[in-house]
Amino acid sequence: MEYTITVAGITISLELRNEKTARYFTGFSAINEIEEKISLPSLTEEKIVREAERLNSDLSFGEYSLLLESVANPLLRYDRFFFHGAAFIFKDKAYLFTAKSGVGKTTQLDHWLSLYSDEIEIINGDKPIIEKKENSFIVHPSPWTGKEGYKGNRSAELGGIIYLEQGDHDELFLLDKKEAVFPLYLQFLFLPEDKENVELVLKYEEALLNSVPVYKLINQGTKESAILAHDLLKGIDL
Repeated sequence: MEYTITVAGITISLELRNEKTARYFTGFSAINEIEEKISLPSLTEEKIVREAERLNSDLSFGEYSLLLESVANPLLRYDRFFFHGAAFIFKDKAYLFTAKSGVGKTTQLDHWLSLYSDEIEIINGDKPIIEKKENSFIVHPSPWTGKEGYKGNRSAELGGIIYLEQGDHDELFLLDKKEAVFPLYLQFLFLPEDKENVELVLKYEEALLNSVPVYKLINQGTKESAILAHDLLKGIDL
């Protein structure tokens, strides 16, 4: 089954093995085509079955999960990449909470929604797409949202990244570029199957670090840490 979607302004033709998989792409049906459309081959049934078993899910969710890998690498050649993080809009700029899995991205986003729901707008709760422009980065929604399903339909220029670390106190500070290199690299979602992919990601990361502030939020997972981050970002003159 051929199914065409548009993500971050790029048209992608998917060959779905399971009709039910299409439900995960609601809201991303193709609307704007570019001259070159990315066409992806269908996944093997064997691979989908293995993924479904790994996730303890049905085949459609297994296929949906694997399609992220299929899409990620081709997008790199269009100055776009998937990034592991919870993205939201605040003061007309996009911000990302990022960290290793299980550290508390969703917890922080939950706190912001609880405290500042009238000030923010969700872009994506887990795997947004970031587009490199000449002098900026734009954060876009994607169909891959994580288990909480947080998603939106609006894009915005990236204003900053907040790297989370669990600790016994709450502290927020600007992270040195050299300290940010390795943690951020691990949040790019792609398959390093060839040298070109790695070189593209390194190029995007260098540009990201040179144009976007990266903060580190040591936190206990409480609302106080969200208040700390909110008050700092609110005071920034954009």
